[in-house]
Amino acid sequence: MNDDGAFREWLARKSWAQAVRYSKTVSWLIVLAALALDLPLVIHEGLSTPSVAWLVGWQASVLLTCAAVLLVDRWVPALRGREVALYVFCAMFMVLTTWAGVRARLTGDDGMIVYAMGSTFIAAVISTPRLVRRPMYALSLVALGVPVWWMTRDLEAVFGSLILPFCAVVLCIELDRFTYSRNRELFREKMRAQSEQARADNVLYNVLPVPIADELKETGRLKAVKHENMAVLFADIAGFTGFSRALPPDALVLVLNQIFSSFDELVERHGVEKIKTIGDGYMVASAGRVHAMCDLALEMRDAMERYNRANGTQLGMRIGMHVGPTVAGVIGSRRIQYDVWGDSVNVASRMEATGAPGAIHVTQAVFLQAGGSFTFEAREPVEIKGRGSMATWWLTGRATAAQAPLSSSAAPAPSFAEALATR
Repeated sequence: MNDDGAFREWLARKSWAQAVRYSKTVSWLIVLAALALDLPLVIHEGLSTPSVAWLVGWQASVLLTCAAVLLVDRWVPALRGREVALYVFCAMFMVLTTWAGVRARLTGDDGMIVYAMGSTFIAAVISTPRLVRRPMYALSLVALGVPVWWMTRDLEAVFGSLILPFCAVVLCIELDRFTYSRNRELFREKMRAQSEQARADNVLYNVLPVPIADELKETGRLKAVKHENMAVLFADIAGFTGFSRALPPDALVLVLNQIFSSFDELVERHGVEKIKTIGDGYMVASAGRVHAMCDLALEMRDAMERYNRANGTQLGMRIGMHVGPTVAGVIGSRRIQYDVWGDSVNVASRMEATGAPGAIHVTQAVFLQAGGSFTFEAREPVEIKGRGSMATWWLTGRATAAQAPLSSSAAPAPSFAEALATR
């Protein structure tokens, strides 16, 4: 939708909302006026008196018009905020306003005050996307001149009677122009604010998981959350330090950006969460999605091999993974970064450090939770700093249907964002 179409739609909704709000106010005022003014007149003069009948009829018409707007807004949502409904309401209110002015010309009462007030109300409140009010003002002036001509047959008298209404109409046209310009500027400011908010949100959602970012926006603070079964993956480019010595800094950054950007796409596709990069290291976490993390590890290994074939390099990717209890959240209030802590994180890091280039090194916890869907090769017990000797496995690939009878019945785990949102 182009800017003009979006503005028209926005202005129609805004003016309709204002019309509904003012219709409620006018309805109450009409009822109060009827109790305070009409009731004594009806008691003393009766409805047969023309002036009383006219007043009651006019007020009843205004009340019905306002009630129609409220009913349409309540029961016909398809017309709510639509241009056609706004134009109809504007025309109905202009008819009622002109009716009061014509009555004033015929009887010489103070209905012209109502005409001036009603015209100003239309100019100030019912700002229509198309300039339909100016023709309405012109037609109302013609309608005001008809009774004068009918009574006097004198053009000079007609023009003389239209001086004050004409001044009121000119004022309304200027007010109409001002209101329209103000609304257009307000719309532009709103669009600029929304664009800035979208850019700010995009930056925030790139730094933090969506549920965490939403919590920060709503409450202004973040709480660390404990996860009983979070999969943590570390990946590191083996031999990258030596490889980087032969590269200038800009080429080094380009290489890392190409490799890690391909990893980012895989992370996004599998619904897990990238935590951070540290030099040539890459960290990912996922609450409860061990199978997705195993798939990610295999595809990261394949992506590294594709990069080597495309660029003639021989970089090897060491990947380590563990699953267990962790605490995730944000620490501090400046340059905030989402992170994961706990012994499970340390073990996953040790799996990467004690792994082999081109291989995926996992713990027994990963093997037990994902063994039905993937193939593993047992490794000799490995001495892990701070943990002693540990039984570990190499994740080698996905299991076939014959190898994984349990995999088809396993319920899909929630995504990382879903796990955070339901914590």
